[in-house]
Amino acid sequence: CACAVKNGGEIPYNYNGAIVEAKPLVYECGPSCKCPPTCHNRVSQYGIKFPLEIFKTESRGWGVRSLSSIPSGSFICEYIGELLDDKEAEQRTSNDEYLFDIGQNYNDPTLWDGLSDMMPDVASSSGDVVQNVGFTIDAAKYGNIGRFINHSCSPNLYAQNVLYDHEDKRIPHIMLFAAENIPPLQELTYHYNYTIDQVFDHEGNIKKKSCYCGSSECTGRMY
Repeated sequence: CACAVKNGGEIPYNYNGAIVEAKPLVYECGPSCKCPPTCHNRVSQYGIKFPLEIFKTESRGWGVRSLSSIPSGSFICEYIGELLDDKEAEQRTSNDEYLFDIGQNYNDPTLWDGLSDMMPDVASSSGDVVQNVGFTIDAAKYGNIGRFINHSCSPNLYAQNVLYDHEDKRIPHIMLFAAENIPPLQELTYHYNYTIDQVFDHEGNIKKKSCYCGSSECTGRMY
């Protein structure tokens, strides 16, 4: 399979649909592939499989949880919104927590090597790099359930770049996967990957936002 070759010689999913190798970019089989729809390299493109619920948290507004248990490595949902270039994204500073910079921090090998600690059953690889080329997804006004998933300093999900319906590495799909076994009704979270004192308003002033994730590893600030 050509997609297996693109993935380094192996399909990144097992036959249960769980990802077994987290890497900067995963290639799923797409419309141009000759494999059947049942090919186990077609996972995130088929959408949400778990019963997800939006609920009101105690201190962080709306959040998302699953009504059933989720095995480690399972696909959760795609992060969907408006696709912006950098210049337009810089003008939308009022809702920073809805902005997802494509490729941000995912070309850092230390992030992917660190996944082996967070996901002991999943290998990590930094072999294929997606360059940060200046695109952002804005889910403030348009999106799906992914826009309600909160940040945590100790997340149980991680964001994975995936390509399947085109070959443009500049705009991969942002797919969220379980980083561990998640019991029913536990809030789903991922790390927003902000850097402290590196978020600015339209006048160039440093913006600060407190973090209320409640983790024992919480830094106290989201950015």
